Amino acid sequence: MPQLDTVYILTTYLWTWVMLYLTMQKIKTILMTTNPTIHTSDKSTHTLSWL
Repeated sequence: MPQLDTVYILTTYLWTWVMLYLTMQKIKTILMTTNPTIHTSDKSTHTLSWL
């Protein structure tokens, strides 16, 4: 039954994209609520000595 295969593939495709979208939204909300701070350090400590 080719129609069943097409429906299955479409359902799997849509489910995957919906899960990716929802995961990204969840990550965004978590990052906004935790308010991450950017750690600034002395940049000269990370430079290579021969440069």
